[in-house]
Amino acid sequence: MIKSLKFLGLFILAAVLLLIALAYLLYELPLKGPDVRPAKGDLFIANIHVVDVANERIRRDQNVVITDGRIAAIDGALRHADFSGHRLLDGRDQYLMPGLWDMHTHSLKMSPHIHHPLFIRYGVTSVRDMSGCLDHDDAYWACPADRKRWTAQADAGEVVSPAYHQQSSYQTNGGNEVPDGYPAHFKLNSLQQATQLVDFYATQGADFIKTYSELSPEQFSWLAEAAAEQGMTLAGHKPLKVPLRDALNSQMTSIEHGRLFAFECYAKIDEFRSLPDPIAAYDAALIRDIIDHQDQQQCEQLMQTMGHSQTAWVPTLTTLQMSAQSRTVNWANEANLRYIPWVVQRLLWQPDINRAARGLDPEGRFVHQDYYDLVKTHIQQAHQHQIRILVGTDNIDTLVYSGLSVHHELQNLVAAGLPTTQALKAATLWPAQFSGVDTITGSVEVGKRADLILLRANPLADIKNTQTIQAVLFNGHYYDPKAITALDQYTTDMATSTHLNIKYLMHMLMSPLMRVQLAD
Repeated sequence: MIKSLKFLGLFILAAVLLLIALAYLLYELPLKGPDVRPAKGDLFIANIHVVDVANERIRRDQNVVITDGRIAAIDGALRHADFSGHRLLDGRDQYLMPGLWDMHTHSLKMSPHIHHPLFIRYGVTSVRDMSGCLDHDDAYWACPADRKRWTAQADAGEVVSPAYHQQSSYQTNGGNEVPDGYPAHFKLNSLQQATQLVDFYATQGADFIKTYSELSPEQFSWLAEAAAEQGMTLAGHKPLKVPLRDALNSQMTSIEHGRLFAFECYAKIDEFRSLPDPIAAYDAALIRDIIDHQDQQQCEQLMQTMGHSQTAWVPTLTTLQMSAQSRTVNWANEANLRYIPWVVQRLLWQPDINRAARGLDPEGRFVHQDYYDLVKTHIQQAHQHQIRILVGTDNIDTLVYSGLSVHHELQNLVAAGLPTTQALKAATLWPAQFSGVDTITGSVEVGKRADLILLRANPLADIKNTQTIQAVLFNGHYYDPKAITALDQYTTDMATSTHLNIKYLMHMLMSPLMRVQLAD
């Protein structure tokens, strides 16, 4: 009996060691990228309807010449015979619109395998990433150098990736996000440390400092001063204890997420800010109180102030919609889960859905649908006050699907009261202007990059038509229908790949930054 138990113990130990060795081997082995390359070469797109987002119109039956990755000419009178070296595409009954943007993404070391193929497959040719690294390369999070490399390779047609036009710092959240052993300046305990932090990110190639919810007013002020000195900006969460007017005065270029005015228009916002730990008090009962006690006059004044500022709002309605739908999600019938690795579904998404589904106030009423409805009213009011709204999805968040959720966000914005023409601008021209690259992308105009989508139906007639994707061009590289299908299939295959899932899990566990987040 004792010998049997010893043997069983040794067998279990050997099995555990073997599994650990296998997991480490899979972590070290590289994954194969998508075996999809766009067609290179010049194009002549004949008889296509051009979606002119700037002038909110359709230019019908145009011929579009694309040479060396740029739009060389747009004119219905052009003849393919004069461009015989260009591949002819029949655009009859199709629509040509600018490539879409996602202005709130989070890139991972794994993004080339689970995010980038879907971005291109769904016509998202440009993104703004809202994550980064501290002073070490990270196992899980992508760093500015990674994103710059991906962009350069994609521009050359060597890999599948959207363009990352701006680079972010890692989130600055007052110090609790920083693992032990990292330089003290990341804790942000003085103006000098803020200066050191901003200087570090400037040398890393970041364009802005991402602010987060728990920064104190003093820390936020230090960051704003240090960033201005370095010629950098702030963008991200508006810290809970920082009033909106102070954030606007500090030249935040964008404020993220739909809760912005829900908080700022709350009649008891000063009382909430004075709490020692506002985050700890943020529960279903408080959400109900926020919904029930909105100060409309205060809201009007704040929206008017923000409308006169240069600060954009990225409401990421998809994240609030997730909570609103949490009680009705049928996991077995959620078709788009085919894109999501099972380790993400089980360890991250399902617990998040379950938490949201428990969002009941003291009277037993579900709060998240009412909260989402409140934020939709703020979207319409913000538009009326000329606040610049940009499309972002918080890519990697629960029930957010790379690329596809940009189309969902467009539909959500239109349902909330944003005109279709404005929603399209919010996902094309306005993000390009915000990012300072509107002279090269963001609309279908001569001289600009050929970051384009060919659609089978008119997006101005119905915003859902942005999903009728026939083909995608990235910097002139042509992803035809066969390539689009292959990118979709590659991502689906990766989601069920044991190699990818084990590697994803190991990336999380090997990342000091993720270990801090998971322990929070």
